Amino acid sequence: MGMSSEVELPVSKQNTVIVGGNLVVNGSAGTGAASTVLRHQLSSVSHIDFMATAGLRSVIGMQTFR
Repeated sequence: MGMSSEVELPVSKQNTVIVGGNLVVNGSAGTGAASTVLRHQLSSVSHIDFMATAGLRSVIGMQTFR
């Protein structure tokens, strides 16, 4: 069984914080992860994401979108 959740929190017109997580259980063993994203809107067609994830694999990253 598994579940996930995500919440977007607008901080300003150009910045949004996204907080989420997931949990997976198989019998008596389980795993999960939590993630946070800071999204900065650069223009009407592009934005940049700064991400951090903690769990089985911890990751810090950055992505740009257009």
